[in-house]
Amino acid sequence: MRLDPDAIRVNGPADAAPRLSAVVTRRLAEDPAVPPSVTRTVLRALGGAESGDPARAFGHSGIFLRSIRVRGFRGIGPETTLHLPPGPGLTLVVGRNGSGKSSFAEAAELALTGGNRRWDGRSAAWREGWRNLHDGDATRIELSLLTAGVTPRSARPSEASADTRSARPSEASADTRSARPSEASADTRSARPSEASADTRSARPSEASADTQLTIAKEWTPAADLADAHWTQQYPPAPPTEFDVDRWAAQLELYRPFLSYSELGALVDGKPSDLFDALHQLLGLDELTMAQERIRMRRLELERAVRDSRQERLELLEVLASVADDRAVRVAGLLRPAQPDLAAIGREVIGAVDDPAGPDGLRAIVRLALPTDTEVEEVAARLERRGEALAKGATADAEADLRVVELLRRARDHRAASGTCPCPVCGSGALDDAWARDAVAAIDQLTARVDTLTTARAELVSAVQAARALPDLVPAELEFDPRKPPSVDTSAVRGAWSDWAALTTAEYTPDLADRLRGAHTRLVDELDLLQQGTRKELDRLDEVWTPLVPRIATWLQGAREVAGRAAELRTVKKAEDWLKSATAGLRGERMTPLETTARWVWQKLRQQSSVELGAIRLQGNAGTARRVLLDVTVDEVDGAALGVMSQGELHALGLSLFLPRATVEESPFRFVMIDDPVQAMDPAKVDGLAQVLAMVAWTRQVVVFTHDERLAEAVRRMELDATVLEVQRRDRSVVEVRVSSDPIRRYLDDARALVRTPQLPAAIADELVATCCRSAVEAASLARARRTLLAAGMNHHEVERHIDAAQSTRAKVALAVFGVGSKVDDLNKNLVACEGQWVVDALRDATAGAHVPIGRTMRELIGETEKFVAWLAR
Repeated sequence: MRLDPDAIRVNGPADAAPRLSAVVTRRLAEDPAVPPSVTRTVLRALGGAESGDPARAFGHSGIFLRSIRVRGFRGIGPETTLHLPPGPGLTLVVGRNGSGKSSFAEAAELALTGGNRRWDGRSAAWREGWRNLHDGDATRIELSLLTAGVTPRSARPSEASADTRSARPSEASADTRSARPSEASADTRSARPSEASADTRSARPSEASADTQLTIAKEWTPAADLADAHWTQQYPPAPPTEFDVDRWAAQLELYRPFLSYSELGALVDGKPSDLFDALHQLLGLDELTMAQERIRMRRLELERAVRDSRQERLELLEVLASVADDRAVRVAGLLRPAQPDLAAIGREVIGAVDDPAGPDGLRAIVRLALPTDTEVEEVAARLERRGEALAKGATADAEADLRVVELLRRARDHRAASGTCPCPVCGSGALDDAWARDAVAAIDQLTARVDTLTTARAELVSAVQAARALPDLVPAELEFDPRKPPSVDTSAVRGAWSDWAALTTAEYTPDLADRLRGAHTRLVDELDLLQQGTRKELDRLDEVWTPLVPRIATWLQGAREVAGRAAELRTVKKAEDWLKSATAGLRGERMTPLETTARWVWQKLRQQSSVELGAIRLQGNAGTARRVLLDVTVDEVDGAALGVMSQGELHALGLSLFLPRATVEESPFRFVMIDDPVQAMDPAKVDGLAQVLAMVAWTRQVVVFTHDERLAEAVRRMELDATVLEVQRRDRSVVEVRVSSDPIRRYLDDARALVRTPQLPAAIADELVATCCRSAVEAASLARARRTLLAAGMNHHEVERHIDAAQSTRAKVALAVFGVGSKVDDLNKNLVACEGQWVVDALRDATAGAHVPIGRTMRELIGETEKFVAWLAR
């Protein structure tokens, strides 16, 4: 069957598109209404030029799957490997329910992404059963990839292609190669456009010299939980290293190559916003969504600050109204306008804190201290002792002797300066050397006599100096204006302190000690009373005004920040509006090719469906109500999509939306893995699905897991290139994988294997061989019936109805050869007429051989059956 790759571009909406940051930068530059501040805000939220190229940072491209090796995981016990052709092409992994095929898909997803979408939102039981029941102690998943990414040359296998070939079973390689598109028949190759062939060849790792083998593995110890795996990556022959989760996460989120059946349903069955988010992600606009969310969150933060500041201002006004304090009245007046004078409020609050009349000034009064009573008493007692000593020593004779001593000293000093001279007092005597000797003797004698008086005077002078040093000047802390609050009166203390301070210049009098004691006692009493009152005033302020000061100061700080960010808030609002508009525009542009692709895929999948898919529109933005508007018509009448579509149609729609995004050119993953897409699809849609998958497989490695034989049958019937791998599960979770071309060949191969099994009793072997031959005839008959009836124009529903009605082997042969309406009773006569007696004999032996003896050996029966099915296939 010819498929035209030019009929649809499966590269999706972002094919060869520039990066979003470049697109947004260009549009900002082209919009004259956008101020520079808005431009900077948008680019900063988007990441701007600094965000770089994620594909380049990722370092990998052209990633294909080579194999999935699993041990002890889900339905797989002993180690089993699913080998995959690592290049563009369609691979079907078939097997009945419970065979273990989905375990390979889940293992690949878990090894690459670290999670499994099938388990998301499910109960814990879905995650608890991840270990295999029969062989789950040494669980390991190993994913072998080929990538065109740049890696250190030392880490590259020099013989990657040889290793790849040697890793496959020899029998599988032959069958797989024969089923690959690259080595299909000449007729098939001639149907391909030359450009598609070139593109396909250039994408194949086997023909790309830079391809590198990459192994990603997850391994669990026997007691480890699911999240406790040892996760590694390896570029053979280099040793394994820790898996770089952050490096892969963004790529896997944006270009997710996995689609499970549960995801297919959730894509359309979930909430409207979930479908919107899923489609929006398919468009590759995640960067814009995140940038828009960053701007929105910043706007909400700034608006929240404005609201909080306004609310706190109103609450402060309510509190201040109940405070009987002049400062509260002044601050309330400043807070009342909608746009209060922050500078004036600041001055008022700072004044309330720093004003000497404020709390700090009162606390300074409380901190005032005086000399202790002991210190004052010591100085006063000293004064008294020195005064008494002076009084005792100050006699008339002592005073006279003191004066004579002083006079003699001056005369001696005069004679020393002038030499021998007349006496300056009497004028008659001479101050000569003899006089000098007599004067020195007299001075020594008199000095000894007045020493007590001299010492008493010196000590009294020292005691007076100590008394003057005790008082301080009136401190500035007491300089209050009594007309202003707070209500503390310092006048008495200032008067007492003034008397105390006056003693700093007092001369000695006999009552100086008593004056010192009295001034100190009065000041101590007055200061104590003042400090007691001050403490009470502080307590009052602490209860009323003081708690408001830090609250007002805190509000003031926030209000200043709000005022300072007012311009930013205006800019952020404009940036958000611009980005919303730009996102809507880009969304529409990117939705157009995706919509075209999705509609083409839907057109293929909807075969014989009355639902026509029109425009696909996304309504809403991040942070708002979001939904998807699907324009559909049912028999040319407008209808609501989700309400009129069947489950199979909804799944077809989900697949239509997944494939375009998963195959965008920018994606480093050149494979897509789809699990169970056939469920709920009718036969017509299965045919369309086969065509779509085959088309995608021209440029991608498409791996589909299915238990439904209809997809493999459709691929064979339409002669589409595909590799079919069959998964079988034996006892104790032993899973086997083998290449299977079609069920007819499989039945005949099984029959030959039974003939070659000597351990099997002959009677049982004959029965089993005959059963395989009969099954081969039935499979060949059904294949011919579908082919001929569909080719005649009968729709799929009618074909399946007639096939279901053909219950026996002969009825199936009659339908296949002679069509609808033929009678089983006339089958032998009609077969002889059209082909000969051998056909009747072969059919008779194939149908009866399992129950009664026949006139030929089992080997002869196999040969005749093979000849019969070959005749049916003509």
